[in-house]
Amino acid sequence: MLNRERTELPLLATQLRTWKAQSEDFSNPVYCICDYLDIRGHIDLETMRAAHARVEREAEALRLAIVPDKEADGGYRQFVRDDPAPLTHVDLSGESAPGAAAAAWMERDASGAEGPVDPLSLCRTALLEIADDHFLLYRRVHHAIVDGYSLALVFNRTAAVYSALARRLPADDGAFPAFARLVETETAYLDSKSHTRDRAYWRDTLAEPPEPVSLAGRSGGLAIGRRRTTELPPDRVGRLGRTAADLGVTWSDLAVTTIAAYVGKHTGADELLLGLPTGGRLSPQVRNVPGMSMNILPLRLAVDTGLPVRAFAQRVSREIRNVLLHSRCPTAEIARDVFGEGGGRLWGPMVNVMRFDYKLDFAGSVATMRTVSIPLTVDMTVYFFQTSADGATDVILDVHPDLFTARETDAHLDGILGLLDAIEAAGPETAVRDLFPASEPTPAPAPAPEAAD
Repeated sequence: MLNRERTELPLLATQLRTWKAQSEDFSNPVYCICDYLDIRGHIDLETMRAAHARVEREAEALRLAIVPDKEADGGYRQFVRDDPAPLTHVDLSGESAPGAAAAAWMERDASGAEGPVDPLSLCRTALLEIADDHFLLYRRVHHAIVDGYSLALVFNRTAAVYSALARRLPADDGAFPAFARLVETETAYLDSKSHTRDRAYWRDTLAEPPEPVSLAGRSGGLAIGRRRTTELPPDRVGRLGRTAADLGVTWSDLAVTTIAAYVGKHTGADELLLGLPTGGRLSPQVRNVPGMSMNILPLRLAVDTGLPVRAFAQRVSREIRNVLLHSRCPTAEIARDVFGEGGGRLWGPMVNVMRFDYKLDFAGSVATMRTVSIPLTVDMTVYFFQTSADGATDVILDVHPDLFTARETDAHLDGILGLLDAIEAAGPETAVRDLFPASEPTPAPAPAPEAAD
């Protein structure tokens, strides 16, 4: 067991995978998550500074530094820095177009224009002041130390601490556990029967896997994606949630079902391998520990568009449950077991449903979460990203720019939104294939990129 007071720690498997990719080029900014809160209402700067400092001390992952170590597994170790990163205040309220100036400031920071990734300082926070009653709380965190779920935890905790301090109330409840708990849990897991069972599950599930298919009909390597975004307002999300309940599945299941049906129909594939990011947090002891535990796993699905929507959605739901039950097995280990040391692609398109328990209220000033992260994809990634407590959700489509034209990107986003409409309007016994316009062509499936996972 690791002592809580110990400063040096091994990297988690998910951390190591990301950091090795980053270490090939520290000028590459794509492995950072860059999100911000759009806060409508007054923010007191000194109270925000105090809340920020407290959360930085609590969330040890925000103070992690990664250093080379030839004797460590994977060649790297990490430690928690003593000093919290400061909160940068940027007053843009005097600009002629302060909103545009704020967007340009964040895009510049996210693009790495300020310099290469610093292994000793992997997070940055800024409060951008647009007006007396409009602020943006921006965070750039490296994906090797913090995942999207954890960033939502940090934003929620910041709002809670700010509100408590503003109202002169105690802010102790909800403090984060030590980061070492994630390391302890993974160390115990890798030496457990659960790990052995998970590896066996993935070997069986991916025995003779199908070739990943692509809607592009051709393949390419890892690239900065072309992004399109649209918002599903709360009332529409609510209706889709009720549709999901009528089908006997969750809203997240329905989102994945939509992409599976869309890819299956337009590729004509009998089987799909979709990438499915998972939290890897099956233990309640680590559920609220900020860190990088996200694991991307293959969702293997048999596709029969003749099935009724209800049966299709429930099949997808069952397979998602199976993936989640075995979601702690490291992706790199699964790839080695399936393909050997040479590696191979475990999925084609990817779908990521990000729903959070938001409490983004800063003493009465309500916030909405947005992203300015640089899109990175090998094919196509669809995000369903909840942005606020009322359920508003962005549908974000990232595509490989060499595989999809701008017109094709727009058409695919429209097609996905149209399929959501069709599922909502259709009865549960409607065949999946009848959800699509009869005139839509069905291209032949094509192999996805062969780059190692």
